[in-house]
Amino acid sequence: MSNIKSISSLTILVLLGLSVVSDANADSARSMRITNEHIQACVAEIGRHADYDNAARVVHQVVGLDQKNLEEMEIKVETLVFLKSEGELAREYRVSCITGATHDLVRFRIAPLANNK
Repeated sequence: MSNIKSISSLTILVLLGLSVVSDANADSARSMRITNEHIQACVAEIGRHADYDNAARVVHQVVGLDQKNLEEMEIKVETLVFLKSEGELAREYRVSCITGATHDLVRFRIAPLANNK
């Protein structure tokens, strides 16, 4: 009889453990999707302000991600603009975005670096 109780208890613990792991994975995937939406909003705003003329390739590198409070996230991005001629770096920007709970922009700052052509 005690073996049956032990097996039942063990089975319940295993099932509970699996459900906790599943919830953690679901929360992680949801968090990543939400974070991506904030990053996409920031990158879209960069496209409205940066000079992409004659660009063959544009690279956005997220260099900072900080949850400021329950509603706001700060995203720091470095944007590199390469020319069509042999992949030469033409322009570089440093960007800071703060997005709200629904990935709307609260604040946006863009600074071209000195080596921009």
